[in-house]
Amino acid sequence: MTRRLPLVGVRIHLSGSIPDKLSKEEETGICSFVQGFATKIFSEGGTIIHGSHPTLSAPLEKSARNFISAGGKKDALTLVRAQKYAIEAEHLKEIEYQREYSVVQIIPGLKEDEEKSLVPMREWMSERSDVIVCFGGKWWDENKLRAGVPEELDTTLERGKPAFVISSFGGAMKGYLDDDSTLLSRLRNGLSPEQNFEISKNTSPKALVDKIVTQLKLLPLVRNSVSSGRNFRILVLDGGGIRGTFTASVLAKWDDMLKKGGGNELVKHFDLVAGTSTGAILAIGLGLGLTPNEMLSFYKSKGSKIFPKNRKMRHWLNSKHDSQTLGEILKDVLGEDTLLSESYCKLVIPTVRAVHGETEVITTPHTQDRTGFHGITAVDAALASSAAPTYFDEAVIDTEIAVEKYLDGGIWANNPIIPALAEAVRYLDIPLDRIDVLSIGTMGNESDFTKSLGKGKAGWAPESADLFFSAQEHSALIMAESFLGPARHLRINQQIPSEIKLDDTEAIEDMTTRGNRVAKDSFSAVRSRFLDGIHVEDWKS
Repeated sequence: MTRRLPLVGVRIHLSGSIPDKLSKEEETGICSFVQGFATKIFSEGGTIIHGSHPTLSAPLEKSARNFISAGGKKDALTLVRAQKYAIEAEHLKEIEYQREYSVVQIIPGLKEDEEKSLVPMREWMSERSDVIVCFGGKWWDENKLRAGVPEELDTTLERGKPAFVISSFGGAMKGYLDDDSTLLSRLRNGLSPEQNFEISKNTSPKALVDKIVTQLKLLPLVRNSVSSGRNFRILVLDGGGIRGTFTASVLAKWDDMLKKGGGNELVKHFDLVAGTSTGAILAIGLGLGLTPNEMLSFYKSKGSKIFPKNRKMRHWLNSKHDSQTLGEILKDVLGEDTLLSESYCKLVIPTVRAVHGETEVITTPHTQDRTGFHGITAVDAALASSAAPTYFDEAVIDTEIAVEKYLDGGIWANNPIIPALAEAVRYLDIPLDRIDVLSIGTMGNESDFTKSLGKGKAGWAPESADLFFSAQEHSALIMAESFLGPARHLRINQQIPSEIKLDDTEAIEDMTTRGNRVAKDSFSAVRSRFLDGIHVEDWKS
């Protein structure tokens, strides 16, 4: 049995910088503390998060490189940067250098308010950390509102998380502690104000490291379901028929840019992939090893065969398109006998039981409780989630036990972010605050459904499906934002002037171009947060 280190999964926000006007000896003391603290945290299984202050780059780099040379992983150190410090050529060069020994996260700022441009970054770090250790810092005497370290401390304390304060290194933390006599009683770290006072005034780097790390081990910070400081990452792919071309184009361009930057295997960055309908086809294809560009070629070359034109009359009397054609094409792409369980990543595929209209989620057998579809083929899973009423016939799956019929998962989860979160929390035991979601839409438009009001069935018939999809997608996004907040949910989509129908193959090239542009514009943020070169472990192991 592998021994579990005491701080595995614990993320410590190291908030500080070297204040101005210190002696060389004092600066050496701070660097010694930072390097010693990081080294100790890494060795005990913990993770350091830091706001990339240049005065602390050297000691953090040394600790991280020593850890990596001893067999550790570079995600033990996360360096966070505001977008404004990730634009210039010198910034980009520095970021690439830092990625040799750390994970670099780039957080967009508030463009409309230069004074608060670092607020999102500070909130991101507070959201991600389990505890904060504060020291040094600048600007307290000149402008208290600009002093970042006290602000990061307050942001973390407001979230009810523990903190440690060191004032002996001077700077903003000394000024804050001198001005606020209640601070030491608000740290929630299990120590009395008197004990915290002793720590805050201690000048020995080694003694500070020992005292803080010893107390960290006593705090209830470790979760048995968390194996590292890295968040559980979910890729969510919306439904939308042929509009999946847009999604495939986005993924293909990211993959292309990732390879040009020295990265590879986009989907292997995600612990779980959820897809509905056309998103299910994409998710399954990617999970089975098809490249994003191969999936894009699928839409370009097979779209017109799956969705042939001039079938409007058939739409009123039968399913508009031929399910058998879709099935045969999917067999060619995914493999006729390939099982869903052969996917590299865990999968969540929403569908609907046709008999009573009950929701269903097809999954890979990634836990003992999720083996209900252990023998389903990749093609059957894709068909079960893609059988949109009136567009395709129901999917019929003949299992060893019974014959089952399924309808399109978009009926209830066209944006499958909620079933994906439920799977992670309920069945994989992942804490909600340890989940990151990258969600990709199939384009949207500002539809006006009021023109169908009062027109009965005939008036609503052409609009009803679009209304259902629009309402579901919006509600899913609202709920996801409530659960995750902007720091742990990134939505990539594009609003267009007029709607592209689910089977409008004439728009394939336009959607490809749009996806390509959106991917280029969003790549920096996506790469920073999700495509950082650190792959997940094979769930089957």
